[in-house]
Amino acid sequence: MVNSILLGIIAIAGTMLTIIGAGIPLAKGIQAAAAAVAEKQRLNIFILIYLALAEALAIYGLLVAFIMYTKLSDAITGVAEAEFTETQGFIFLGAMAIMIISNIGAAITLTKGEPAAIGSLTANSEVFTSNLIYLGLGEALAIYGLLIAFILLNLA
Repeated sequence: MVNSILLGIIAIAGTMLTIIGAGIPLAKGIQAAAAAVAEKQRLNIFILIYLALAEALAIYGLLVAFIMYTKLSDAITGVAEAEFTETQGFIFLGAMAIMIISNIGAAITLTKGEPAAIGSLTANSEVFTSNLIYLGLGEALAIYGLLIAFILLNLA
């Protein structure tokens, strides 16, 4: 028999792997941003919005981790005779896996898209909105995972 609380703790910790998904596009985007802002400083706020899309990937993982924590903490502290079952632990692991997989898809998209969007914005500031829509499509991959994780956690 697997320790259900241990499964929950592993799932919470594993959800933070979404930080890697945020870090990779941020690293590429910040490189492009530094070059673009040196050329046209007035684009700084627009570029910051592009980079915030990558940062959101980590925030989604953090949201799921907080939800997991609230469900698990009562069982750990023994409040109201709460019980955390093995099934709930495996649901947590499933939610964690969904978050990581969807986050990787979004990270790949944003890693390729952000530098290109920043470069085209530097050349023509009128493309901000269309670039934001394109990047938003990549961001949506992580949001889909977030929604599925919420559905799974509602079962736990």
